[in-house]
Amino acid sequence: MSITQAFLNGVRRAASEPKMIFVLYLMNLLLAVPLALAIRSVMITGFGDSLAPAQMMGSLDFTVFQDFLNLHDANLQTVLGQVLSVLVLSMLLQTFLAGGILAVLQDQQKKYSSPSFFKGCGTYFFRFLRLFLLFGVILIVAALVLGGIATALAEGMTENATSEVTEFWIRIAVFVLFLLPMMLVLMAADYAKIHMVLHDGLSAFRSCGEGFAFVFRRFFSTFGLEILMLLIPILSFAVYIWLDLAIGMTTTMTILVMFFIQQMFMILRAWTRIFILAGEITLYRGLQRKPFPEVDAPSVAPEMQKA
Repeated sequence: MSITQAFLNGVRRAASEPKMIFVLYLMNLLLAVPLALAIRSVMITGFGDSLAPAQMMGSLDFTVFQDFLNLHDANLQTVLGQVLSVLVLSMLLQTFLAGGILAVLQDQQKKYSSPSFFKGCGTYFFRFLRLFLLFGVILIVAALVLGGIATALAEGMTENATSEVTEFWIRIAVFVLFLLPMMLVLMAADYAKIHMVLHDGLSAFRSCGEGFAFVFRRFFSTFGLEILMLLIPILSFAVYIWLDLAIGMTTTMTILVMFFIQQMFMILRAWTRIFILAGEITLYRGLQRKPFPEVDAPSVAPEMQKA
């Protein structure tokens, strides 16, 4: 199994699942709407019929912005609390949806159906939640250790830098080196989920170990595929930034245009999530020494009792 085959299969599978893409988009949209309404309420309370927001859209007026912060600090603290709450809910939602995505993708012959998707969401939620907590601890420890090493390395390498440009590129290089191990952890998390679904595993620790083992045992294949797949979200983000800068949001029309573009990119984000998992599960299957049969998702009740 080549990484090109896995990549192309991921593209084809994601493109063939418009219903699942719409479900992912809709559920993420429903999560974001309450936060957007809360922010809108604060802005209306703060500015009312003032022309200050229009002035700030054209060019940032720090005085107006500072006055807004001073007058509405309490409201902004409330919004910040809501942002943090939505962030936590978003992580739980992605954990929930991942089970449904993989439950559909594990069967290479069948397409999306709501019963199988949501059954997978419920079946694997608590298993994936344990994986999420386990990998969260690993990421935090890795970030602290590697962050300290990266900081010391950057300070040592830039101590005798001859120019600010040289110092800048040294720090960029060190930052990239810091990100690579973190990326490997996130890759292992995906393959741990895949192992858990395909083998009907219950142990988060075992699936975690299998995820890391697969990534390092097949390092060039897994890492090469990940880099290839990441080109799509990176390029799409670059296109979005370019459109945002080119169009701007200074009038009602440009705001509506950008809102439409943002929704298109939210749909693309949902497609990308399916695409990445489809590519990874294809590679995982293709590199196994022996094929294994499809695993039907077990009932939700025993899993909830175990959790």
